[in-house]
Amino acid sequence: MKSFKTYYLLLLIVIVLVSSFSFQIGNPKKIKSLSGKKINVEDIDKFLKTQMDSFSIPGLSIAIINDGRITYHRNLGVTNFNTKEKVSAETLFDAGSISKTTFTYLVLRMVDQGILNLDQPLYTYLPYSDIAHDDRYKLITARMILCHTSGFPNWRFLNADRKLDIKFTPGTQHLYSGEGFEYLANVIAHLKNIKKNDLQHLFENEVAKPLGMKYAFYTWNDYVKKHQATGHIDGKPAAGWGINANRPDFAASYSLQTEALSYSSFIIALMNGKGLSKTVYNEMLKGQVRIPSSEDGSSYCFGIKIKPTKFGNVYMHDGYNQNFYSAYLFSKSKKIGYVFFTNCNNGLDFNEKLENFLTNGR
Repeated sequence: MKSFKTYYLLLLIVIVLVSSFSFQIGNPKKIKSLSGKKINVEDIDKFLKTQMDSFSIPGLSIAIINDGRITYHRNLGVTNFNTKEKVSAETLFDAGSISKTTFTYLVLRMVDQGILNLDQPLYTYLPYSDIAHDDRYKLITARMILCHTSGFPNWRFLNADRKLDIKFTPGTQHLYSGEGFEYLANVIAHLKNIKKNDLQHLFENEVAKPLGMKYAFYTWNDYVKKHQATGHIDGKPAAGWGINANRPDFAASYSLQTEALSYSSFIIALMNGKGLSKTVYNEMLKGQVRIPSSEDGSSYCFGIKIKPTKFGNVYMHDGYNQNFYSAYLFSKSKKIGYVFFTNCNNGLDFNEKLENFLTNGR
């Protein structure tokens, strides 16, 4: 009996080791680009190191999606140029404006549940005293806010008088607006009879947990305090627009704290239409309004931009909070994409290089 138990134990150990080995060798040695060209993983590693050095990027969290699954993931660099603490799987980055895409998904969950109508004027749910002096605000709908045609400015503090206004008749033009998303967040909180900060719990239950986003926080908490990377401006640690201990509140437009594995799980769910009705999902990824400043024919969908390319349409967005930069891009048809987070202000140039590299394979 003793020898049988010993044999059984050894067999289990062998099975575990073989399984582990199979997982390791199962990792692809090449990553497929949108063009179809395959890129050696070693070349991706070299590319990232070169670009981080070139653009003085302190830390990077990145994931690449092939065939609708995560096939490449790296945590590189440091959370702080001064302390040299290394970026880990638990390091959180300020997502900036790609917070809008995950919040949009939450809004569309509410639409599917019959709580919100995309085309019903929002004032009928919740009047907005900040803009009550302009009766045109009664035209604004959730649809307009999600595709940036509400007429609201990006932020009121950019106006000379720092007051909220409407730049054009809602629904007639395109103007990117964070203000609109914050009004919509207040509407959702009102309809759910919760405080705005409690939208974090709603987000966890409706989006983060179902879609496998392990780390995704719109509000400040002890975990964020411990694991948030330090933002940098021009190579030096510096404060930005994101949340912190002094600005802890939920901001639908910019406050998400997350990392590449969590956000790529969300992107994969978007690729597959998970969690949304077919009707609402198709509305989300349909071009709603042409972006006037765009030279490539890009349009805005709901909380996301769509750009035509020679390899088909791609969906994309980026985020910038002064001291952090993030971006994602994916092809729904090819099930290919990427997402990354940096803790510095010069990620835009890096993103341009990365998009070309992972699109054309060179």
